[in-house]
Amino acid sequence: MPGAKTHEIAYKQIKEKLNNKTLSGFPNYNEYNIFSQGHDLLIYYQYYFPLKLKQNIIDSVKLQENSLPEFVFNYMDIAKSNGALEEEATRIFIGSGYVTHHIVDMYIHPLLIYYSKDHTPNKNNATWQHGIIETLIDVYMMERFENKNPATYKIYKDFEFKKQVSQRFIDTLNKSFEKTYNMANIGSKFKISLYQTKSYIQIVKYDPKGFKKKLFDCLDKYFMGTSSFSYHVNSLEALNYLNIENKLWSNSSNSTLTSTESFMDLYNKALDESSYIIDKLEELACKGVFNRDDIYSLVPNKSSVTGL
Repeated sequence: MPGAKTHEIAYKQIKEKLNNKTLSGFPNYNEYNIFSQGHDLLIYYQYYFPLKLKQNIIDSVKLQENSLPEFVFNYMDIAKSNGALEEEATRIFIGSGYVTHHIVDMYIHPLLIYYSKDHTPNKNNATWQHGIIETLIDVYMMERFENKNPATYKIYKDFEFKKQVSQRFIDTLNKSFEKTYNMANIGSKFKISLYQTKSYIQIVKYDPKGFKKKLFDCLDKYFMGTSSFSYHVNSLEALNYLNIENKLWSNSSNSTLTSTESFMDLYNKALDESSYIIDKLEELACKGVFNRDDIYSLVPNKSSVTGL
């Protein structure tokens, strides 16, 4: 995944690309920016229930790898049946939140994995390089697009969720995840993360003095990945992973697939594709008439890890 802040910035920037009809149905769009975390909400859930860490990681990988169009169809079909599709939150979540998160990952992950040589923490590596790169890009994006100092800015405020979500919305999530992936109560886990992610960001990312960075670096040899937590890092290091020079790189899952696209090239393509899909999903939702083929022709059936 690109980091939490990169996804949150993408959510806000996509709003500028949506057509007026779509925006008219999303008057509270800015208040649902936590939806930008998509399937990573399941990853954040693990920090509150560490005894279930292994299973939550397995479940999260399932969501990243498989069946996005089928999930979207099931979600919208169930939401239509129980009335949740009439709710703004339900429609924002699936398009601007969940699908967009997947597509941003789908475009960017291959480049990041090319540099990091890993996706999830691997005991054979010295550290979790993928997570470190994501953090560097997060702070780069904050400085570039929001003119904020990542070390001192109270980043956790950007992840505070004050809205209430309906039981119909949570039921839609639970039933669509179970129908698509045979995974129970994922929506209920998402609900916990919606309101607790702010605390996670405050505890592990916000680090104005740099004390947490020093501690996490020491802990990394025992709990691989902690070196990637703190935002008290030098954003200039991110330049090593953005492919600004448009050099040739290859997909780690298929070395015959090569590209010269930079991080920002891929990021902008993701925003364009996502905004188009959001507009079309909102059109289908407002009509209340759609079938599986409508969704499959619109939503890419690709892994968010490999882009394939």
